[in-house]
Amino acid sequence: MARSCGIRIGPRRFELVVLDGSPKRHKISAYYTGEFSPEDAVAYAAGDVTGVARDLKEAAKNHRIPAENVTAVIATDQAAFRRITLPFSDRQKIDQVLKFEIEGELPQFDIDTVVVDYHILNSDDSGAELIVSAVPKADVRRAVEACEKAGFEALEVELEATAIVNAAFAADICHIDDAQLLVHVGEHSTCVVVVAGGEVKEFRVIHIGGMTHLASELELGSISGAEDGDDEDGDTENIDADVIGTIDPIEASRRVEQAVKRIRRELGRTISAARTPQEIEAIYVSGMELPGLIGSEVMGVSVYVLDCFDADSGQPADGFGQLVASYGGAFSQLGGGQVKASLRRDDLRFTGTWERLEFPIAFAALMLATFLGMMNILQMRKLNRLSFQGVLLHLTSSNNFIVGGSPNKGNKGKPRMDPVPRDLLERAKPYYTLNGELPDDLLPPLDELQAVEDLIGKKIEELQLEVGDIQDVPLPPSAFAAMTVVLGVLNGNDEWRPSLRGLRASYEREKRGEPEHISVKLDATFFAKGSYEATNHVAAFDRALRDQPWFMGADDVTTDPLEGDAGLSFKGKTIRVDTSKLAKNPGQSAN
Repeated sequence: MARSCGIRIGPRRFELVVLDGSPKRHKISAYYTGEFSPEDAVAYAAGDVTGVARDLKEAAKNHRIPAENVTAVIATDQAAFRRITLPFSDRQKIDQVLKFEIEGELPQFDIDTVVVDYHILNSDDSGAELIVSAVPKADVRRAVEACEKAGFEALEVELEATAIVNAAFAADICHIDDAQLLVHVGEHSTCVVVVAGGEVKEFRVIHIGGMTHLASELELGSISGAEDGDDEDGDTENIDADVIGTIDPIEASRRVEQAVKRIRRELGRTISAARTPQEIEAIYVSGMELPGLIGSEVMGVSVYVLDCFDADSGQPADGFGQLVASYGGAFSQLGGGQVKASLRRDDLRFTGTWERLEFPIAFAALMLATFLGMMNILQMRKLNRLSFQGVLLHLTSSNNFIVGGSPNKGNKGKPRMDPVPRDLLERAKPYYTLNGELPDDLLPPLDELQAVEDLIGKKIEELQLEVGDIQDVPLPPSAFAAMTVVLGVLNGNDEWRPSLRGLRASYEREKRGEPEHISVKLDATFFAKGSYEATNHVAAFDRALRDQPWFMGADDVTTDPLEGDAGLSFKGKTIRVDTSKLAKNPGQSAN
């Protein structure tokens, strides 16, 4: 038997209904209504769901609600409804363009901060007419987070407006030949749905609720607390909670009466503005019970409680109107309902995509792992065959060539190396008696060949050092290399017009803490349009020299202007070059 749960989470109250059965035949197995403490209500409005989650967890535990198949119903306080027309009716196209089309109709929202849902009023080949609902993502996320902290996940989130529509259609009170107003009174807002001819025609939000007077006092308390200098969050929350809990009962009653009058007035405006083929014959109210509303008339239309429960279905004998929204959420979770809400569309889009890709990716990963395992087995077999039938024979032959024949045989061959290094001889012995698998402490034949090659190369290098073939004496610095890098700097700017008159380089030994280096003496002329420009070019040449890593210093020289103010010339400019900075290997001199 299917089991579902609907939980309405409001600013101050919550209600839950658990259904067992199917959309056509079900029964209420549990229900509960609760109210958050003033402190938890203030914290929940600020984004802290800890207190609300604690109350939900306790209620869920006591009434054994299912961990899955849960729908969270949220208040319509911050929701907005708009009617738009699109030139197509394909749902996939509607999903793609909906946010772009509705953005201009919602100036109070940043479109990236809201979740957009829609209900198709009518559609044909020429297009579709939609009622679009926009809800702040923070409201949806807060309800989902509260449910998750309470130990269960809300598979779907919907508004009170869509929940009472599904409840009303489940109760079969909306027919094709009549029209009704469906009303849900929340704590701070009242949502109104116009239904005519068995179809939803309009959604509307009235920003007046059964606890609007508490919200007003809360706002005034927050303002006064800020004026008193209570800037810390904890102090402000305590002040707000105290304000909520200390409202004068007489004043509260007067404000509730005013709220009822304003709701009646707005309902009258809705009836007057409604353009329905059928005359509105009844107003069905759910949610909080306000005195003087049920049983009255608004513009001649009677007001009834929205009774969507069958007899002996498990509903409470009294006060069942406040369970209608949570019942509608549970009913839609069973698969029933006229309006399919999807406020978690953006939240679950990646999850749905991953669920569609999960099996193909898992199958591909399994096939890849199987293929790699088979390839590993085949390659290991080839490697073992190569090691014992090819490389091992070559290794034994190489050992015979280098260190002589097998020591286990009488006709030991003459080694090529005399005397044979002991370490090479020790490495060769195990391979003469090897049969079967390699021991754990013995390298595979391929690795052993590389190790022997490295060992022989080291022996050759030691012999070369011993006979003097390799000298570890650095060569003196190269004067030619020093002149080359200096001339490279001189030729490094296309704007300069230098003329080389003389170039000499000499080796300087290490002295007075200065390392050995090359001194380059330069005679040059810088042609230019005038002495000023030539002076700038000479200064730029000096800066370019100082930027080089090999530059150790330079001596200042006197510059002489050319005849006709055609440039400057200088003689004997000494540039000291550290050629060790030019070497490829640090610590060696360039040559």
